[in-house]
Amino acid sequence: MLRIDADRLRGINPSFVILHYRLGLGLGYRAPESRCQPTGDWLAIIEGNDWVREYPNSAEENWFYRYPEGSANRVYNCDWGWYLMNLDESGWRTYWQGEVLRQVQVNDDDGVFMDSLSVPNYMGYDHYDPSLPAVDEAFENAWSNRISDWLSWLQTQPIGGYYILPNVGNWINSRDRTDYSPADGVMIEGFAIEADQSPYPYSDWQLQTNRVLGLVVQDKVIIGQSYVSGDQERTFVLGTYLLVKGTQTFLNIMQGEGPEWYPEYDIPIGAPTQSAGSDIANLYDPVKHVYRRTFDNGFVLLNAQDSSGTTITVNLGGTYYLAQTSGGGPVSPSGNPTGEVSYRAVTSVTLPPYSAAILLNEMPSPTMSTTTSSTSSSGTTLPPITTETAWTSSSILSESSSAAAQREIPGFSIEAVLLGVILGLFMLNFKRFRKRS
Repeated sequence: MLRIDADRLRGINPSFVILHYRLGLGLGYRAPESRCQPTGDWLAIIEGNDWVREYPNSAEENWFYRYPEGSANRVYNCDWGWYLMNLDESGWRTYWQGEVLRQVQVNDDDGVFMDSLSVPNYMGYDHYDPSLPAVDEAFENAWSNRISDWLSWLQTQPIGGYYILPNVGNWINSRDRTDYSPADGVMIEGFAIEADQSPYPYSDWQLQTNRVLGLVVQDKVIIGQSYVSGDQERTFVLGTYLLVKGTQTFLNIMQGEGPEWYPEYDIPIGAPTQSAGSDIANLYDPVKHVYRRTFDNGFVLLNAQDSSGTTITVNLGGTYYLAQTSGGGPVSPSGNPTGEVSYRAVTSVTLPPYSAAILLNEMPSPTMSTTTSSTSSSGTTLPPITTETAWTSSSILSESSSAAAQREIPGFSIEAVLLGVILGLFMLNFKRFRKRS
């Protein structure tokens, strides 16, 4: 987002965090046109209050990665229009670090978001010109080492005084040996589920959550981003997030390019009272065949099986209040979100594959209006009743304030907010400070 827009947002909330967008292993060139020809518009990035061309006036030939190695072939990404760079090359490292540091400072950003920092062929081996190998252990391990070394080196440079967060994709390739621990955290794109009605294989869900937990126990920042709209899928994403939640974890459900807000972000479940450790199996109940994690004000149950799995009914052993959401999504130009959470008293829940239930120990205390209903002992749903319900200060988004999130932004155009969608909106409450003095 432009510096002027960032300044205006921070005038409303000084803790607003903004990360500068740059490719993690590429150099933006020109948009691809017919048959992967790099003849489209020049790719641009933000510098202060301007969009500027990313590709420099003079690019050194030894900056570029070549494939096959030793050939003269630059590697061009046919989807997004960038060249694959040689992360080991000292000249490229110095150039990238210097440019990004200068832009972060001009933009008054808090760090850098390094997009597409994954082993290149995991992002589609045939989406490049020339194509990369589909499967090649030596190639993939070499790139894993390059990425880890690149992150470690950046932490020794001036840019290391700011947050460094790479986009690691869905992180479910079992061949991936990349160590992302040198970074300050990661973004998982495709968190918990691939898309509506498209769950990951159960083993891939386990792999992703365990890799996330491996960073959570190191107190790294985790940003889970999911592209879902279905009620079941959104609740499953939320349930997965609650299972892995740490002190610096954040969730962003995204359906479009504009700013969005979902009512489930405000469910007052509180802070976790049970640790997952570094293995999601620690939260698995082998008797009920679901994952369970307890919180101050309730608990989450989750059936992580994929489409081939079975439906599970769990007797709760008492009465609890099942959170059910409706609405949410794009935020209007006024800055006011939509949607609501209702609560239903239940003594059991039925969980189909890839679904979750968020349950509170008590009906939230009265102050904010919401709709609730109850279920009789025969299972019949009783007519809805209206009660007064308040959110506690400890919602699922780490000390977030729904009042701050819902505050109007007078005169702030939706287009300006769009520019900040990269990371700022869903890290609204993340404490803003420099990583090092």
